[in-house]
Amino acid sequence: MNSSDDDDDSSFDELMAFWKEQSTDSGEEEVDELVLIPDGDEEFEDHAPPRRRHRQRPEEAAPSPSSGAGADPAPEGGIRILPADFRFPQVKSGTRTPDRFASVRRLEKPVQLHVPDFVDSRIGLALQACPHAADAVEAMAHAERELMAWGTPGRMRPVLLVGPPGSGKSTVARHYHEALGYRVQKQNVAGMADALSLVGTHQTYGDSKPSIVTEAIAQSGMANVCMIMDEVEKAPRESRNGTVQDALLQFLDQGEARAFRDVYLNTSVDVSHVRWVLTANDLNMVTAPLRSRCTVVHVPAPTVEHVPALAWNIIREIEVERNLQPGWFDLSGYEMTKLQEVFTGDMRMLRRCVEVVLREQVRHWARA
Repeated sequence: MNSSDDDDDSSFDELMAFWKEQSTDSGEEEVDELVLIPDGDEEFEDHAPPRRRHRQRPEEAAPSPSSGAGADPAPEGGIRILPADFRFPQVKSGTRTPDRFASVRRLEKPVQLHVPDFVDSRIGLALQACPHAADAVEAMAHAERELMAWGTPGRMRPVLLVGPPGSGKSTVARHYHEALGYRVQKQNVAGMADALSLVGTHQTYGDSKPSIVTEAIAQSGMANVCMIMDEVEKAPRESRNGTVQDALLQFLDQGEARAFRDVYLNTSVDVSHVRWVLTANDLNMVTAPLRSRCTVVHVPAPTVEHVPALAWNIIREIEVERNLQPGWFDLSGYEMTKLQEVFTGDMRMLRRCVEVVLREQVRHWARA
C-alpha cells in the first residue's frame, strides 16, 4: 500500500474517533428506528407505499408526566383515544350489575390507525362500483394520495356529498371506504332528535350512553373509522339539547376534535382521525359553518350507460348478503337491456329491479 493510502486510512480513523467522541459527549444513545408500514402481508412489502423512518431521541421516547403510572406504551401505529391515565371503573366479579362501559372499555388501550395498501388498485375498485361519482371518489381519496406521496397517513378533510335522492351518495362513500379497508358506520341524521347521540348523555339519565363516535371507534378498534352522516339537512333545526348540525362542527375541526369531551365518560376523547362523509339532497339546507368545514362535491344521478356496472355491483352485494359464492348469479343480455329500459336514475329503484330479476332466476332453478 502506498503512502497516500496510509494517509487516507489514518484520516479516516481520526474522523471516526472524532465522531464517536462527539456522540459520547452529546449523551445521545442509539435507538431503534420506528417504521410505519401499511397493513398487509410481508410478501407484498415491495409494492407498499414509501415508508417514512423517524429517528426517535431518548427524551422523545420517555413517557410524559401525564402518562400515569403503569400506562401501557402505544404500539407501533397505535393511537391513544383516551388520556393515558384514564381508567374505567372495575366490574366486581359475581355481581349482576351490567357493565355500563362495556361498549367502550377497550379504549383503555391504543387502537389501530388503519393504513391501506395497494391504494391505486383499491381506488380503482371504488370507481368501478360507482362510475358516475368519480369526483366524490377523488375527494375522499385525497388522504390516500398524500399517503402515496409522503409515505405517512393523512387526515381526510370532511366531505359533503350533495345530489338528488337515489343518486347513491351514501353508497359511494361506503363502497370507497370498504374497498380501502376502513370500518364504516352509517347514521341517518333524519332520525336523530337532538345532539345527545353525538356528544353522549350524562350518566344520571336513565338511558345514558357514550357518544356514537366514541362507540364506533371502540367497536371497530380503528381510530380512523368512517362515519357516514346521511341526509344531514333533515336534522331538526330546534332542540333544547342542541342541533345535530351544530354539534357536528366540533368533530369536523381538527383542533376541537383532538379534545372532544364525551359527556358520558366525562373525559376528553381524541376523535381527530375519524373520517367524516356527510350527504344531503339540498345544499341550501346545510348551515354555512358546516359547509365551510367540508369539501362539497355534487354527485349526479347515474345514467343508462352506468347501469351495467351498477347492476353487477348490486349483484355482488346480494351474493355477499346471501352468503353465496362470487359469480353465483349472472345476467343475460336480454335482462341487462330490460334493466336499462326501466332505469330512471334512481339506484334504489335499480336494486329493486335487480332483486326481481334474481328472484325469477331462483324460481326457475327450483323448477329445474
